[in-house]
Amino acid sequence: MKKICFIVFVAWFQLAGAQERFAKNSNVVLTFSISGDIKDSKTKEVIPNADLYLVNCNKSSVANEDGNFQFNIPKSSFNDQLIISAVGYYSDTILVSQLEKLKQESFHIVLNKETEAEIVLNDMVVLSSKNKAKSDSPETILKKARQHIKDNYYQEPFNQKFFFRAQCKKDGVFSVNEAASIMTYSPNGIRVSKDAAANYFGEILQFKGKAEETSKENWEGIGYFGVVVFRNIVLSSQNVLYEAASFELKKEKTIEYAGKKVYVISFQNLAPDVYSTGFGNPSPKSVSGFIYIDTVSFAVVKFEQYVILNADRSNDSDDVWIQSSVKMTQTYKCVNGKYFVNYCNEKKESRYFSTVEKKQIGEANSNYDLMSEDVNTDKVLPIVRPIDRLKLDVKVVEDPEYWNNNNFIPEIKNNDL
Repeated sequence: MKKICFIVFVAWFQLAGAQERFAKNSNVVLTFSISGDIKDSKTKEVIPNADLYLVNCNKSSVANEDGNFQFNIPKSSFNDQLIISAVGYYSDTILVSQLEKLKQESFHIVLNKETEAEIVLNDMVVLSSKNKAKSDSPETILKKARQHIKDNYYQEPFNQKFFFRAQCKKDGVFSVNEAASIMTYSPNGIRVSKDAAANYFGEILQFKGKAEETSKENWEGIGYFGVVVFRNIVLSSQNVLYEAASFELKKEKTIEYAGKKVYVISFQNLAPDVYSTGFGNPSPKSVSGFIYIDTVSFAVVKFEQYVILNADRSNDSDDVWIQSSVKMTQTYKCVNGKYFVNYCNEKKESRYFSTVEKKQIGEANSNYDLMSEDVNTDKVLPIVRPIDRLKLDVKVVEDPEYWNNNNFIPEIKNNDL
């Protein structure tokens, strides 16, 4: 008994020490903040979910659906460069030193849409450069993407810090509105698994949310982090990348993304089920979307998926049926030659219908944003808490100053989910 108690005490002491080290690593550093919006240079339409990142360090941020961004840049990055990129647009580069000197309250950044440098003829891509024509089928492209997973994605232990926000509304009223800064630990690197969440561990560094709105359920609110990880296209084996035989594929075109050319492949699931989509209850009715793959390295750089679920009975009443849909967006960023999760968004819309009244009687919407803040592959600190137990028995005091000096995704102005 004494030996068991001693082991438990040592494990607790190691965990407490790790949490303290993470807290020290997340202390507020000298920063200056920039914010603004990103738009198309000609149409002036907003560019949603554009990426912003520093060249010489792993700090990054993501614009929201309205094209608005906020980025706290370390003053130690004075001589660095800020890259702004979005799918279908040429990237732009701004010197950090110029940003700090301008000291504007709001920056208005415009990106130029790419010009078609390629002609697509009968699934043949004729390049305007000296490269030879390529005619890989979409099936072949996905196969090469699978074969290059170990080459493209980091395979050693690493820490990654995320901003995660969970917002749920029922009939227009928030039932959950939480945000957190989370430090994660992956002991085996980025590898495919039937249960991707089992390869991730994490601790909540900072939390923001009102007590009366905070869900106590482990999988609700920021506890949903594990579900977002579970459905990651590279990590989970239940999607179009690994179950390509279940999908109808079509190579649409090639476009610009972060200074590289990527294939755009559309897909439609011919027989959607839990083994090809990751959705089990209620089961998926239809699944479609796009996958973006680098033409040279065959790294998956972006994934978009739209799922319509089969109608399901409400737990509250057999006379109420629920019709739901889920839209997922995922992007990856390259850090020192290897790709890591950059941004994930999952939106779920549910409509409640009464079989008695024969009309819609309610609705529920949820929105989950996951954004990479930093990646650490040097002096990696292990974490013992499984990601699917992120909220259990955790008490984190909100620190307003922290949220003033670290990165997050701005709220959407109309606050619709």
